[in-house]
Amino acid sequence: MTPPELRDLLADSLALWEVAARPQVTGTGIALTAPDGTPLSILPAVAADLPVRWWLERPGQRRPCTSVLGLLRTFRNAVGAGETEARRLRVARPDV
Repeated sequence: MTPPELRDLLADSLALWEVAARPQVTGTGIALTAPDGTPLSILPAVAADLPVRWWLERPGQRRPCTSVLGLLRTFRNAVGAGETEARRLRVARPDV
């Protein structure tokens, strides 16, 4: 996943969670400021860190993320959207 693709995924997730923040591509990864003012960075892991794919960093903490799902879960909690009930996408066949 390229940094612009990851930024777009995170921006869409923030919109779904109704969180006012704008992720930006930086020279090292993705950066944004959480609604509470906490600076967050999402950095790609190096090959030596496998199975970790990304690191989510905030002051005093560095969290490993081994999958897109893990990254979104960690990111959701970091921006404060984890306190509300999760929204679920329901896919249904249209009536025939």
